[in-house]
Amino acid sequence: MDSQLADEPLNNVRFWDRAWQNANKKAGRRPPDPKLWQEYWNSFSSRYAEHNETSKTVHQDIIARLVAHGTIKPGDTLLDIGCGPGTYALPLAAYDVKVTGLDTSPGMLAALSGQAGKAGLEKNITPLLADWQDIAPSPAYDITFAAKSPAINNYDSLMKMTKVARRVCCLIGFAGKHDISLRRLLWEKLLQEPAPGPSFDIIYPLNILYQEGYRPNLTFTTYGQTTQEPLPYLIDHYISYFSVLGVTGAETENTIRTILASIAIDGYCAETSETTVGIMWWQV
Repeated sequence: MDSQLADEPLNNVRFWDRAWQNANKKAGRRPPDPKLWQEYWNSFSSRYAEHNETSKTVHQDIIARLVAHGTIKPGDTLLDIGCGPGTYALPLAAYDVKVTGLDTSPGMLAALSGQAGKAGLEKNITPLLADWQDIAPSPAYDITFAAKSPAINNYDSLMKMTKVARRVCCLIGFAGKHDISLRRLLWEKLLQEPAPGPSFDIIYPLNILYQEGYRPNLTFTTYGQTTQEPLPYLIDHYISYFSVLGVTGAETENTIRTILASIAIDGYCAETSETTVGIMWWQV
């Protein structure tokens, strides 16, 4: 355990904030470069939109659950922080929620607009190219919403959600189990160490909110899928991914190509993911 953490009691916001930041460092290996991440998301935004199509029933079910609880209501205004290509913005808009999709990636927002147009939901979705850090900390939306968003990564970014929302905050994060087979394989081969767990685990914001006097509602969902990915896409994807983490160079790129080519069949690799997420919401 970090020596500073050892000096903090568990019933202390500082303990959980520091633990969260330590988890971020372990998963990322170096401080994140926003520009590199933006380029990464831009490059693969269209593919991520396609992935949403294969798993959209999971996301639709999560939103339906929140609507059934009365957490989200038709006509609500909602800020989706780190909306990507519309993973949750699209099913939210289908319930006549007025969604502002915030993201720093123009590619992701272009994919969101394209998907909204295809679904006839463009009247309920407003793309916003901006950084969460630059949003004014004042109540501008009925709901603030973030799902596995790197923008919500510490105490300050979490508590800002309660300042921007007028009524409810909703946060979706990993709950221990999150495994992507090829990423794990490449991590272990390249770095000679076990792949870390997800940095955005719901345990950190849950305990911070509890210590701040909130009593969030929390439910869990487990899901998995196997996709057949084109070999060239996977090579580019993982070279870019590890480059953002500071693992780069000719040897790294050759290793990624060799490993993926060795398991490809007819130019495709099977990638399996297994995930458990926590869906948390609280009144402000």
